[in-house]
Parts: sequence; C-alpha cells; structure tokens
Amino acid sequence: MPKTSFLVVRPARMLLAALSMAVISGCATSYPSGSASQQQRYVLNDDSAKPILDESVNGFLDQTPAGGVISVANSPWGDNVEIVADESYLAASGRECRRLQVIGMSGEARRALVCKASSEEWVNQRVITQTAEGRL
Repeated sequence: MPKTSFLVVRPARMLLAALSMAVISGCATSYPSGSASQQQRYVLNDDSAKPILDESVNGFLDQTPAGGVISVANSPWGDNVEIVADESYLAASGRECRRLQVIGMSGEARRALVCKASSEEWVNQRVITQTAEGRL
C-alpha cells in the first residue's frame, strides 16, 4: 500500500511545483516603461479626439474658472454657440479635462467633453456616458 500512495502523491507534488513556477514567472514579467507623457501620447494617438484649432477657445479652456462663458462664431460643436465651462478635473488617463455646456442659437443645450492633449492644445472628446439629468 505505501507504493500506491507514493504514486498518487508524487504527481500531485509535481503539479503543485509546476503551478508555483508559473505563478512566480508571472511576477517576474517586465512591462514597458516610459514617462507619463510618453504613455499619454500613446493614449492620444489611439484616440478619435479632434483637436480644437481655435486659439481663443484653447485660451478660454486654459484660463477660465468654472462657470466661464465664451461666444464663438465657429466651433467643433457648431456655428454661433455659447460655451460654458465646468471646473477642470484630472481624468483616469492622467489628462486634465473639462465638461462643457454648448448652447446653440435656438437655445438648445448639449454636453461636450474636452481634454488637454499638449501644453497648448485641447481636444474634443467623444462623450461616452451621460445621466438622465444631462450631466456626465
């Protein structure tokens, strides 16, 4: 009988040893390193965000406090709109972002989202989720 139990225990020990090696080798895996700005560029390169080319809108987004308003003749959200900026925040991507309320000539308001792509340029992000109250 001792021989039979030895045959059963040995494969179990071998399996346990193999699993332990797999777990340990997973801990030793190296991941690409790089600065936050390199990783940020990678995110933006794969992103469908559209740059905001209007210098006055970029300046407004950089400097205005929450509740600030600007009227623009041409924007990514249409012509002759009023833009109301919410407070900026740090997104999970590490970028500075701002929610916007865009009010058209007819008075209809819609939400927009912009994030900082570089030290001077903001990009118009696609809004993914929205609550029933119209807030992101």
